[in-house]
Amino acid sequence: MTAPEENPPPTPEQYAERARRANKATRGAMAGILGLEALVVLLIPRAIAFTSGLGSTRTTILFVLAGVLIVAAALVRRPWGIAVGSVLQLMFFLTGIMIATMFLVGAIFIAIWGRLLMLRHEVIGGPGGIRMLAG
Repeated sequence: MTAPEENPPPTPEQYAERARRANKATRGAMAGILGLEALVVLLIPRAIAFTSGLGSTRTTILFVLAGVLIVAAALVRRPWGIAVGSVLQLMFFLTGIMIATMFLVGAIFIAIWGRLLMLRHEVIGGPGGIRMLAG
């Protein structure tokens, strides 16, 4: 009987290819999160219209934030895109000043964003700590 063949260890090129694919996948997930945040921001004025309303200034701020989130989702593949997305997480959270419920929703999105950053750090081996916010 012959012994079963063992798989050879991956080559450095294979590791590099896996890291490239993992980087692309995590950046795609981050773009998806930013897109979902834009959708949530766009749904807020409609949900609040049944109660007290937002007013034109708050509505304009929310629409501008939604537009910026959509643009950031398209730019997250750039080297500085993760840093832009990280800053926008804070901006999204700060919409809680206008609408208190957004503190909770923003905290949930920040937790998801943070988990994606940690996953990216674990899989790709990118920068850790505060530097991982910048991609």
